[in-house]
Amino acid sequence: MIEYMNTHHGDRYHLKYSTPSDYVDAVFNHNVTWPTKYDDMFPYADNPDAYWTGYFSSRPNDKEYIRRASYNFHASSQQFAKTVIDQSTDDATIKNIIDAKWEMLDDIGIN
Repeated sequence: MIEYMNTHHGDRYHLKYSTPSDYVDAVFNHNVTWPTKYDDMFPYADNPDAYWTGYFSSRPNDKEYIRRASYNFHASSQQFAKTVIDQSTDDATIKNIIDAKWEMLDDIGIN
């Protein structure tokens, strides 16, 4: 892709493989200065009435619980999918699987 772009669009663009240190060196060579932010940016809101206060520090134990529950949920989702795809699975079993999936989503709070 890089070779193609340099061959066909080399008059406007020059693409190359780079590293983070190449980028930092290029920014340094252009004397770019970034403003320093001294105040706190939190509470941050990405939607009306959707604030991220305490995002980094509040309830670390709950966050670990949710993380572990999410791992279990994703692993069980794969098992659910294998069972639902199986041609011999009856409709009642599929309904129970879907109900269990929704219950797990409610439990981990991502529904």
